[in-house]
Amino acid sequence: MIRFLTISVLLLFCTLEGFSQFKVGAGANLIFDGGSLGIGGRGHYTVNEDFAAQGSFHYYLESFSLWNIDLDVHYDGFEIGDLEGFRLTPFAGLNIIGGVGSSVNLNIGIQGLTPLTESLDLYIEPKLIIGSGSSLAIAAGVYF
Repeated sequence: MIRFLTISVLLLFCTLEGFSQFKVGAGANLIFDGGSLGIGGRGHYTVNEDFAAQGSFHYYLESFSLWNIDLDVHYDGFEIGDLEGFRLTPFAGLNIIGGVGSSVNLNIGIQGLTPLTESLDLYIEPKLIIGSGSSLAIAAGVYF
């Protein structure tokens, strides 16, 4: 099953990469309940000026049998005052945890995004995971 999901996500990234609305990123994810630190990648597709879809995949370092997939919808309607290019986007979606103790949960959070260079953006993303694996998590990384 994990091979199918990984191949599907990679094929989606390769298919959509030619569009200017698509960004690929890498970063880390920390789940505070138990202190799980994961590394992974993500894709962000801008559907229109108000909405975007984002998918991410993380492996957790203390046990490579633990992983998660996040599938979120972002509302891109906020910009912060005088900060050029800085955006806050609230989001909601699904969090699928695999490995030991698999579960499907809901994500609710906000993503802060700021440009570092013309082709590199920094993101930070605190979120609440609601469900059988309820906890607080924070992700940070870069989009290319």
